[in-house]
Amino acid sequence: MIGDLSSAAPVSPPTAATPLILDRKAVSTCHISLPDVPKPVGAIAYQGKLYSYVRTYSTLEPAQRAATRLLQRGNQVILTRVPKGLILWVLELDAKLAKK
Repeated sequence: MIGDLSSAAPVSPPTAATPLILDRKAVSTCHISLPDVPKPVGAIAYQGKLYSYVRTYSTLEPAQRAATRLLQRGNQVILTRVPKGLILWVLELDAKLAKK
């Protein structure tokens, strides 16, 4: 079950050029089903929206570059801080929570 995380404050607020950066505790992890992918994929839920896993980065600079590229293509993204660095997630409008 996805908890209500709407009150979780972001670590770094987004601007037009930078993605939202959240602490890992501000999101719920889950698996989602996508129409064009045969198996469920790792994801997070944040403020009622589902984001699929893209990639883990060890430092901020390459994570922000990748996020900026996706933002420029019209995607909505989130970065989460984890012990190994940052994880990039992309909004999936057609996603459904995967059945266990």
